[in-house]
Amino acid sequence: MHAIHESGTHRNAQAWQSALDRALAAHDDEVALAHYSHVANAFPASSPNPYAREHPLLDYRELKAWATLRGWYVRPAPERASQEEKYRPPVRFTRQPRGMNQRTH
Repeated sequence: MHAIHESGTHRNAQAWQSALDRALAAHDDEVALAHYSHVANAFPASSPNPYAREHPLLDYRELKAWATLRGWYVRPAPERASQEEKYRPPVRFTRQPRGMNQRTH
């Protein structure tokens, strides 16, 4: 069994979120793909991942709210997953049309 340190996990998630935010802000295309493990580290669910103990389970509800505020739709991309990634497919970010729920800087 793995011990989880809640405050360390939260800080680590914030660092992953910041990295994801920077990567998406620098992305010029309408669609971006991210590795499941990177996104799951940014938005870990409170329950363990039954399919891959080395990766947290992804909290899609929190991710979706976060992405929407930044002007992205988010969906899993199972068609882009290898057989080994069956239960942890890449995550697709699709840019929302301008003016839709985007935060202003």
